[in-house]
Amino acid sequence: MQVTFWGTRGSIATPGPATIAYGGNTSCVEVRCGTDILVFDAGTGIRPLGLSLMKEFMDRPLTIHLFLSHTHWDHIQGFPFFVPAYLPTTTVHLYGSTGRGRPLEKVIRGQMDTDYFPVALGDMQSALHVHEFKGKPFQIGEATLTAKFLNHPGMTLGYRITCGKKSMVYATDNEPYQQTLAHLGQRAEAGRDFGRRLDAEFMSFIAAADLYIGEAQYTDDEYPARIGWGHSSITATVEAALAANVRTLAFSHHDPLHDDATVAAMAETAQRLIAERGSSLHCFAAHEGQTVEV
Repeated sequence: MQVTFWGTRGSIATPGPATIAYGGNTSCVEVRCGTDILVFDAGTGIRPLGLSLMKEFMDRPLTIHLFLSHTHWDHIQGFPFFVPAYLPTTTVHLYGSTGRGRPLEKVIRGQMDTDYFPVALGDMQSALHVHEFKGKPFQIGEATLTAKFLNHPGMTLGYRITCGKKSMVYATDNEPYQQTLAHLGQRAEAGRDFGRRLDAEFMSFIAAADLYIGEAQYTDDEYPARIGWGHSSITATVEAALAANVRTLAFSHHDPLHDDATVAAMAETAQRLIAERGSSLHCFAAHEGQTVEV
């Protein structure tokens, strides 16, 4: 299983000299499992992915399986610029959760409404098939996929992919339940207890993954002022990976206010915590253009 990061930024694209090392494009990860191409999220990083696929496939038919974690702008805003979707030789299978009161296709169609974008979804010449998550595992070629709802505003999914004997989890935009239930629910210890049970379910979901792509948008100092925003601190993400016995952690969804030096410092914080625990967990800050073999 080959994994390539095309976008590692959260919230809004941040191009510029301060973000060159880790990249400014929003969330998009490509996974190759056998001959199948699985793409996770359609942030602005899907645009350079599309251009790369155009060079690779030229006039050959192309099938893409695109999985949306959720439909906040930073996870769908690149889709209208995904060039392969405009070709009749392309088939796009789009997966995700229904919106709050609206079907997934209507949500995607809405961002390409003429008030927001000059090209309508119907102008894409590819064959587009929309699949809403129904709670059951499903198979795509050699890959088996399961999904789980995460703790983030909106209908947000994390995905676990098993390909042969290898597994990876893509779970960006997630916050520990025990923090939000205790703080926002004003339930103190009762909230933390219930939150721990929900967090334990998440750790079971990521357990023993060969690669866990998790978010760590905030430093430990930033997080207390942002409880309930649906994102994690670097320590919370590392703690989850350690508890779940993950082999490799790639933290992503870097905050738009974080320059390269800040992200690098967060990686050092993570590696220091791992060393203190005497763990063999491999951890790195994901950067745009990076490819790893799982």
